[in-house]
Amino acid sequence: MGVIEIGEKEFADRVKTGRVLVDCYADWCGPCRMLSPIIDELSKEIEDYHFYKLNIDDAEEIAKRYGIMSIPTILIFEDGELKKTVIGFHSKDEMKEMFTTS
Repeated sequence: MGVIEIGEKEFADRVKTGRVLVDCYADWCGPCRMLSPIIDELSKEIEDYHFYKLNIDDAEEIAKRYGIMSIPTILIFEDGELKKTVIGFHSKDEMKEMFTTS
């Protein structure tokens, strides 16, 4: 399916249904740039999740609501409920583990 870039305005609509991973990042963040290709690969391999990217510099309300103090931060939702928050860079294998334990 691939990763879709979303903004603060569409965030609530995108996370309210199904299984969703949101990659909260910033353009200036080195670890975010390292994680991005891993998220892209996972979005093609894991079909029962929707994958979104949210530039946290443009989404201050979301950052406050979910207590995002460091990036990259991964938010995993199921039907609108936050199930897991993962902070920092993780390898592809570590990221895959999140889907089996969420």
